[in-house]
Amino acid sequence: MLDFDICYRAMASRDARFDGLFFVAVTSTGVYCRPVCGSRTPKRENVRFFRVGAAAEAAGFRACRRCRPEAGPSSPEWNVRGDLVARALRLIASGAVDEAGVAGVARQLAVSERHLHRQLVAEVGVGPLALALNRRAQTARLLIEAGVLPLADVALAAGYSSIRQFNDGIRTAFGRSPSELRKGGGARTPHDGRPDRWSEPLALRLRYRPPLNGAALLTWLRERAVPGVEKVSETDGGCYRRTLRLPRGAGIAELDLGAAVLGGHDLGHQVRLRLSLDDLRDITAAVRRCRDLLDLDADPAAVADALGPDPLLGPLVRAAPGLRVPGCAEGFELAVRVVVEQYAPLDEARRLCGRLAAGYGEPVGPATVGAAAEAGPAAGPTRLFPSAAALAAADLTALGLGDQPAAAVRALARAMDGGTLRLGRDADREEATARLLALPGIAPWAVQRIAAHALGDPDAFSPEDPGLRRVAGRTAPAGLARRARGWRPWRSYAAMHLWSAPPDHTA
Repeated sequence: MLDFDICYRAMASRDARFDGLFFVAVTSTGVYCRPVCGSRTPKRENVRFFRVGAAAEAAGFRACRRCRPEAGPSSPEWNVRGDLVARALRLIASGAVDEAGVAGVARQLAVSERHLHRQLVAEVGVGPLALALNRRAQTARLLIEAGVLPLADVALAAGYSSIRQFNDGIRTAFGRSPSELRKGGGARTPHDGRPDRWSEPLALRLRYRPPLNGAALLTWLRERAVPGVEKVSETDGGCYRRTLRLPRGAGIAELDLGAAVLGGHDLGHQVRLRLSLDDLRDITAAVRRCRDLLDLDADPAAVADALGPDPLLGPLVRAAPGLRVPGCAEGFELAVRVVVEQYAPLDEARRLCGRLAAGYGEPVGPATVGAAAEAGPAAGPTRLFPSAAALAAADLTALGLGDQPAAAVRALARAMDGGTLRLGRDADREEATARLLALPGIAPWAVQRIAAHALGDPDAFSPEDPGLRRVAGRTAPAGLARRARGWRPWRSYAAMHLWSAPPDHTA
């Protein structure tokens, strides 16, 4: 339950640490806001607090036009937690209800629809369908304000089944019609005859809680970029491009971190995103993966408060504020990369993964590549990372992998292809790590890395990780493990700070 007094004080002080943790509804205006909204502080008797925006909408409130609650970062609580409700919210946010329906989401979580609905209502105030409708309206607004698509195509891409449903949903959520939100409309670009394929990339902005250490993110991505799949530009101020395997097709994402490297103030703490998609109905999944990739829903203030007092980590936290734990675009790709890094130095592992992509990855369609080329240099990524099915029976030794890493990658691919292993933000973390540990050739410390970067576990940590041994100095793994107990539940962030520590920094 939300504590009224704490929430009211946070709202009155515009405390950014609470942005996304709850929403403020004002009965006298019928509007709900983020706690950082700059509007006049309402009277206590006129205020209600909700865990999620969908609950406020279900209670009859519309989104504030000033603070844009639908565009703010989501609650970091759901990223920290690994229980049923958190996994369900992550699935719904990625568009799973549109893909498989509420019944499909319940099956993925191994519960009944009734139990899922009961748990969500008890925790956040509304059921899965209301949450999905809220997510659909948020996606629609992104596309409306991008100004490229006709409104009929926006309705289709956002997941509405009819224009009437689209109009009613937008009016309910935002108090305006779609055409009014468009504010006169943007320039439209001709398409190739299919309503789900456009020749111009979509330009979007992803908000985050400051600070964001964009330089560290770019360094991490650059050092691990798989040739043909990812590229970090050295010439245009911090731009990362990669291909995406999405539910209905492929895509290319371009994330501009230049403003974050400089502090982000010119964009109001937003990362520019340009998306080129085979099918626009994949926009929800693509945006969700980009947010996860950059860890944009993290709460850096909470991490700094927890790790800052530690004598070892404190100087590192103060020297690199806003350090994130990079996620991934696809869990299987990340797991393969980590497994290969067990057996080869970072540069060699990167080249080996590039050979896997060249040998078994599918090329991205020419329409998507052409659209992406309009957004930046043409020599960008052009291939998808291989699927689990493609690598399950592949001759990996022919590409330069040794017998042991090849066997480990094949075992991982077979588990993923057979459905016995799931690696995503919505997966059961304990179950996934147990299944990874049971596979041959994957070290426990590698499993923890996969948990941190693929499963989004903020508390994944292994004192045996080779990347931490340099910083640990003479401290034995058992001693480091004891020390790390005080870093919970942010040990993944602690590990990132230790990996990024200067050479002379030791325990």
